[in-house]
Amino acid sequence: MSRSDIQPAIRHLLRHQAGMSLVELMVSIAVGLILLAGITTLIGRQSSAREELEKASREIENGRYATQLLREDIQHAGFYGEYSPVSGVAATTVPADPCNLTAGSTNSGWDTTTTPVTVPAPIYGYAAQASDPTTATTCGLTNYKSNTAILVVRRTGTVPVAAASAVAGTTYLQVPQCLTTTPFALGTSGFTLQQKDCTNLAPLHAYIVRVYYVSTCDVCGSDTIPTLKVVESTNGTKTIIPLVEGIENMEFDYGIDNDGDGAPDAYTATPAATDWPNVMAIRINLLARNNDLTTGYQDNKTYSLGGAGTVGPFNDNYKRHAYSELVRVINPSARREK
Repeated sequence: MSRSDIQPAIRHLLRHQAGMSLVELMVSIAVGLILLAGITTLIGRQSSAREELEKASREIENGRYATQLLREDIQHAGFYGEYSPVSGVAATTVPADPCNLTAGSTNSGWDTTTTPVTVPAPIYGYAAQASDPTTATTCGLTNYKSNTAILVVRRTGTVPVAAASAVAGTTYLQVPQCLTTTPFALGTSGFTLQQKDCTNLAPLHAYIVRVYYVSTCDVCGSDTIPTLKVVESTNGTKTIIPLVEGIENMEFDYGIDNDGDGAPDAYTATPAATDWPNVMAIRINLLARNNDLTTGYQDNKTYSLGGAGTVGPFNDNYKRHAYSELVRVINPSARREK
């Protein structure tokens, strides 16, 4: 084929490969935009679902962790080292001030000068009220969330401390093993009670009182996240400690032993004053709330909190979950077992 024959063929081929038309280009762009919109929507939904899953996981973890903290301390309530109140029943009912650790004080609940000796109930609770029910005490529940219950747990540390190693200002319980008319000593100094050999000093146990309550904030002044907090009176100081975020409500049902066998016979959210030494079990009722809003969600549910009744609907954009667990108060109930 001559050169003159090739050139027309090339020109014919180039005319048929001139590219897309404007219509074809617009159609291609439209299809691409549709595909991009679909992918974007899919990614957005996956991200939203992942975010809601993370919120639910945090809420579940917070509820379970709060229940675990309360359960472990309730199970230790009434542990007083080597001291065991007769039949596990305290000689008095409720001290006026759960944050008063002064030995011999009327408000502390501990006194060896009375007959029988005065010993506070290991478990005590304040029913939900519109304002802080401990205002008459020295506890000072800062930012108390109204209409939520309060739990007081009294016990000693499980690790004994040598009398010579006592930390100044810390309240200790000392129990004698040498025969004496003094059943215990509670204070910050003057520990003279002896062991079985009637020579060496008996060990000490740090006295601990914890007051659990729901606060309206975690870092107060910076947020409004409802938070489970505890006022801990130990080591000579009173400290407010944030424990778990998102705990919006807390109520308790107390199992009362009426016949002295260590087993609850009835449950009530509002025990009488004489019932507190007979609390052998507690049903914990918690309401946990997400810390973040869920767009498009409306909480129109009601939640059961045991004998305290139900709460809700809240008609807001927070997701919630209720938790309930029955816990035995091991030390007082075990002392009554036959």
